[in-house]
Amino acid sequence: MLSNCKHPNVVSLVGYCDEDPEMILIYEYASKGSLESYLGNLDNLTNLTWGQRIQICLDIAHGLSYLHSKTEEKEMIIHRDMKSANVLLDSSWGAKIADFGLSKLRDANQQGSTLVTGHIAGTDLYLDPEYNKTGRLKKASDIYSFVVVLFEMLCGRLAYDPIYYTNHQSGLPSIVVGHSFDMERLKKMVDPKIMEADANILKIARGVNQVSMETFITIAYKCLAENQAQRPSMEAVIKELEKSLDAQKNGKDEYQMSLNEINLATNNFSEYNCLGAGRFWKLYRGEDPRCNTIIVKRWDIKSDPKHNQEFLRELQLLFKLRHKCIIGIAGYCNEMDEKIIIYEHGYNGRLDKHLDDVSLTWMKRLKIGIDVATGLDFLHTGNADQENLMMHRGLKSDCVLLNSEFKAKIANLELCIQNWEQEMYKISSLDDPVYDDLFYSSIDDNNPESDLILGKDSDIYSLGAVLIEMLCGRLAFPEEGCYGHWWSLGLLSKRHYDKEGNLNEMIFEGIKEQIVPESLTTFQMIAIQCLNFDRHNRPSANEVATQLKMALEFQEEIEIWDAKLPKDYKEIIKMSTTPNIYSTETRKELYQIFHRGILLQEGKLWFSLSNNGDINEIIHARMFSYGNNKSHKWRSVPKSRSVSRSLRIQWGRRFVHHHI
Repeated sequence: MLSNCKHPNVVSLVGYCDEDPEMILIYEYASKGSLESYLGNLDNLTNLTWGQRIQICLDIAHGLSYLHSKTEEKEMIIHRDMKSANVLLDSSWGAKIADFGLSKLRDANQQGSTLVTGHIAGTDLYLDPEYNKTGRLKKASDIYSFVVVLFEMLCGRLAYDPIYYTNHQSGLPSIVVGHSFDMERLKKMVDPKIMEADANILKIARGVNQVSMETFITIAYKCLAENQAQRPSMEAVIKELEKSLDAQKNGKDEYQMSLNEINLATNNFSEYNCLGAGRFWKLYRGEDPRCNTIIVKRWDIKSDPKHNQEFLRELQLLFKLRHKCIIGIAGYCNEMDEKIIIYEHGYNGRLDKHLDDVSLTWMKRLKIGIDVATGLDFLHTGNADQENLMMHRGLKSDCVLLNSEFKAKIANLELCIQNWEQEMYKISSLDDPVYDDLFYSSIDDNNPESDLILGKDSDIYSLGAVLIEMLCGRLAFPEEGCYGHWWSLGLLSKRHYDKEGNLNEMIFEGIKEQIVPESLTTFQMIAIQCLNFDRHNRPSANEVATQLKMALEFQEEIEIWDAKLPKDYKEIIKMSTTPNIYSTETRKELYQIFHRGILLQEGKLWFSLSNNGDINEIIHARMFSYGNNKSHKWRSVPKSRSVSRSLRIQWGRRFVHHHI
């Protein structure tokens, strides 16, 4: 019977053996087993979302529609034993109808679509009531059995679950049709795990779409009609299930991505695309269908299912905490065993991979530090919303992602907690995930009791460690041959600063010559303050951002604005009518003043810089005489309060404008 059946939702026959006394059929392998094992099994940690359940139902419906149709290759087939145990799931959770031992094939010379049989076959509770009474077997018989499976998917329990054998009712179908159609009553039967799988992931997704749910329930209820003629056709069922799936997809959120899409983006999570790993996740680079570079964070839920909570925590926070310095979410995947978060704009990957890169200039490092401090300040202050006050608890350089313009964004929010949760998250053992970040925290590994609660001030210590990493061009971990927290880069730099008053000997050689002294002094002071042993004396994230901006201004003064000014700008100022007022201006302010123009030589010359750096001088016409004035044609400038005549000539390397 299966030899001519070729459909993606019907299990394929791979081979057979008919060697007496052995009669063996060999089917294709379905790695996820039967649908029955995922329903009503409290020990099974896999949670099918509502969208996934609808898709599985659609797969079964398409498979049945194929079996019921007559083609050149095959006759019409009625399965006769449609149930969840006879639905197999492949590695992509595609559904395939299996077990055709009771199936009926309509003979070529048989008329009509009804098969009359004196031998009733099937499984109780899935069996078509009319067929059971009359022996008339039709396509509608499979539809009834199939819809029992639909209600199993809706309720999350098998049709013969003991919970349905109460109050003189026997089995799921009798519970469903025991009363007249009542949508609210039927909604109360919905598997709570559906809400958990959807609503717990994203509050903004609003869980299950109600239109989708009601469309599904309505068509399923109609198919449980006792009379075969009153049941909808399989085509009508497929159409309504597609409506239900579309409503769920379109009414949910645009961020959900399929595992297939992510596999394509990351080349099946190839090691070549792997950017690094955390304690229970790996990070991959990929390109989405629109050719945007994305960062894919794949969680290892199989080794420890409790990490699902960290996945959910970070996912919820990414939708809740919107800020330019907090990584944005581009998508997520929650397909059973796969828990994946897709970050936006991660072209340059993690900061820790660039620490010893000479192309990451001092100016870029300052801007990255400002971004990280600004993002941390947003977490700590909650953007004036007390409910959003957060502590990161795991800040380090591999938690900072850089976009194509090297703008920094804080990532890895799985350990984040709100202020009010602080007491609940005391570090109880060295097995705590936070201990992975010892070299970024003020915890003394010789005395773990010293800092049992990681709060905002602990985040500041971590921020200081990241700043020192950028200055020194290496990770905070102790160098080879040194062991323990005492030899971490943060503590080494603090001891060196306390002794020498600076960190000059520890600066990364690749950027050392770039750094303006005032910028270095400001940077060092605020970074060392972050590493203060006394948590109460550490600055706030906002104070750190302010000081880093000051360090950036010192750097820009020399690196940008000094280069734009004329080399003799100090002599030029001395020639101005009021040289004293310019003595306190920064180089940036002087450039802006020169751009607007100033009077020199007792008001006889107007000096200015053009946008392209050319020097312009406008002087009084009486300073010039001409051998033949008649050779010059003068013209009036229209729309002017006074009559002005001008002539522009080139004098040396300067452009001189004559006005009379």
